[in-house]
Amino acid sequence: MIRSPLFLKLALSGGGLLALGFLIGGGLTAGVLDVALTGAFLLAGLVVAAVGAWRLAGRARRVLGKTGVSVAAEGGRWPGDEFALLESRLEANRIRFAEQLEELRADRNQLNALLGSMVEGVVAIDLERQVLHLNAIAAKWFGRVIPESAVGRPIYELSRQPELSGALIEAMEKRREVRRSFGLVGSIGRDADLRKFELTASPLLGTSDGGERVEGAVAVMHDISELERLEGLRRDFVSNVSHELKTPLTAIHGYVETLLDPADMDRKTRRRFLRKIRKQSARLGALVSDLLTLSRIEASAERPENVVDLRSQVGEVLGLLGPSSEARGLDMVAVFPDRPVTVRGEEEALRQALSNLVDNAVKYSAVGGRILVRLQTDNGRAVLEVEDEGPGISAEHLDRIFERFYRVDRARSRELGGTGLGLSIVKNVVQRHGGGVEVESEKGRGSVFRFWLPTVGE
Repeated sequence: MIRSPLFLKLALSGGGLLALGFLIGGGLTAGVLDVALTGAFLLAGLVVAAVGAWRLAGRARRVLGKTGVSVAAEGGRWPGDEFALLESRLEANRIRFAEQLEELRADRNQLNALLGSMVEGVVAIDLERQVLHLNAIAAKWFGRVIPESAVGRPIYELSRQPELSGALIEAMEKRREVRRSFGLVGSIGRDADLRKFELTASPLLGTSDGGERVEGAVAVMHDISELERLEGLRRDFVSNVSHELKTPLTAIHGYVETLLDPADMDRKTRRRFLRKIRKQSARLGALVSDLLTLSRIEASAERPENVVDLRSQVGEVLGLLGPSSEARGLDMVAVFPDRPVTVRGEEEALRQALSNLVDNAVKYSAVGGRILVRLQTDNGRAVLEVEDEGPGISAEHLDRIFERFYRVDRARSRELGGTGLGLSIVKNVVQRHGGGVEVESEKGRGSVFRFWLPTVGE
């Protein structure tokens, strides 16, 4: 039943006009008939408009009911404007949806920031084996300037490594964690070398009415290149130490066994064997001492803060090594500045580094040669140079000369009593004090070893 006040008013008004037209005069003239017809058409249009408005209002009420708007009739009339209520409700929903969308956007940005700041690479694929996500570090490893450029592309286009795609597919299909190792060749500058990676792939699980379902897979990759390098150094170090310790121990054992032989041995031979035992024992002691020194330097976490005058350190070292240089007929020249050259450092460690450099120059210089020790300051740095006239070093050895146990001439080094750790100690001491070290040399033309440290008070 129609109960709109507007509709009733329109119906009554139209009916009144028609009744009035029939009551006037004794009949209908043409003009009156035209007016009556026009009124009838107007009345019909108003009735249609009223019915359409009522139906539209009914729809509005149904929509309001679905959106949760409570509309109650009071005294047989609908209070308020249904369209205003609908507009208000839709605006409230729009605001709520906008807030939820902003929260989702903030969560996504936070997740992207977390994934982008990870040192591990992250790759995710969907059921179609297409890339869902690639974080920044993984994009760099795979040569992608923009991570988003890989999204939506098949995993095979990202990398041809079967270990990566195979692990992701296996984790997705078998719904289990998969671990793999693989190598990847870098493509940027000096990083164009083989890098080693370990990855762990896991299935991406979603929820539905039937429970969990697989929606893809994700792999987390770790760059283990540095660990591999350090492990190689550790193996080499253990091997070298074992070899260096075994050589003097074998010699000592052999000489002792000979001395214990019950057969008679003349005094001269016995003394010769004892001198060799003493020499090998001294070599063994020097090796252990250098190993302990190197370990102590590397284990120290804090930079030393004592103020040290390098002039006095160099003077002490030259005084200690003076007799050995004189015994070889060497001309040792020292050039110092007139004022103190102060640095922050540990006296014993700096003395050890200086002693190793000068001692090497004494050992490897030709008899009657010249050694120049020069100390100077340059732009806030203390620079020490030790120049000798020894056999020099070929270019292929210069990059490795400061490695542990690395020797250019192993036979001569052992003959001279070297442990192979002296230059490594120099490098570690200097770097711990915030400086650097380098060497200039040419085969047959001597060598110049140089290190620098930041000065104090300049």
